[in-house]
Amino acid sequence: SFSRTLARADYGALFSATTVNAPGRPTALGGEATGNSGNPNLLPLVSDNLDFSAEWYFAPSSYVSVGYFDKRVRNFIGQGVVNRSLFDLRDPSSGAAGSNSGIAQGRLTSLGADLSDVNLFTYTALLIQNNGNTAQTDAQFNAQRTGPNGSLNQGFVDQVLAAYDISANGNDPLFNFAVSQPVNNREANIDGFEIAGQYFLGDTGFGIAGSYTIVNGDVEVDVGADPSIDQFALLGLSNSGNVTLIYDNYGVSARLAYNWRDKYLTQTNRDGSNRNPVFTAPFGTLDMNVSYDITDNMAVSFEAINLTSETVRTYGRSERQLYFAQELSPRYLLGLRARF
Repeated sequence: SFSRTLARADYGALFSATTVNAPGRPTALGGEATGNSGNPNLLPLVSDNLDFSAEWYFAPSSYVSVGYFDKRVRNFIGQGVVNRSLFDLRDPSSGAAGSNSGIAQGRLTSLGADLSDVNLFTYTALLIQNNGNTAQTDAQFNAQRTGPNGSLNQGFVDQVLAAYDISANGNDPLFNFAVSQPVNNREANIDGFEIAGQYFLGDTGFGIAGSYTIVNGDVEVDVGADPSIDQFALLGLSNSGNVTLIYDNYGVSARLAYNWRDKYLTQTNRDGSNRNPVFTAPFGTLDMNVSYDITDNMAVSFEAINLTSETVRTYGRSERQLYFAQELSPRYLLGLRARF
């Protein structure tokens, strides 16, 4: 069979709202103004699906099946960065020629002072206070250079920081925000095989069932990649399998099942600038379910989950980079079902 599936982007990614963040230091000294925005122009995810399956029923309640699937998905959503101005906000710390911060930067160089955040802010604030008079500002600035290596008196710096807020004016350029927003920038192919079967031993009520699925994706995370670079990879892809012992007879229905899943990628770009992937380790559980029909309208049941107390673990670029581990004990459930 062939089908096409469409899925819209998450509502949170479609919002047009934009937020801005001030730079951590003057942009003239390497600071960067950032922002975050949604993208109402995101295209829906489109998946072209091709499926083949064949089944053979060789006995009552017994069969073997095999299937193949291929999914070609486009318009995956990644993160893009666009540099642009926002809300006509101007940058008072750009160091642009003719701006207060630009004049301050030039005068600090002439005075032999360090081009530090503190010096640039202090000189700019004094320059504004003195209505642009650089000679007066030079004298006032030099008078406070009483610390080691000609650094400013800390008490004076604290006084200026408390007294002044530097505002932009028409001589300052517009802020150049690095705006992060979701974009349609990825394609991926997913394909795999599944084999399944079930067999009952005559009329005894005993049987066995099982399946195994192999999944492949063409976009995988590179654990050896530069941690400063964002990575895109398909999440949640892994091989999986199960086998179940069955008994169904004389009002008794019992299942003993083992379900297993290979390791899979849970997350990309964790830990901020380190951009580490997160994997979930292989995990398998042995579960049991038994029910008995007391009457045609009433049944009792007992269920046990994770009989072998398997542990859930997640890790980073190697299994030694453990992020999370959870010890799970068996869970037991007793039930009563009635029909009226």
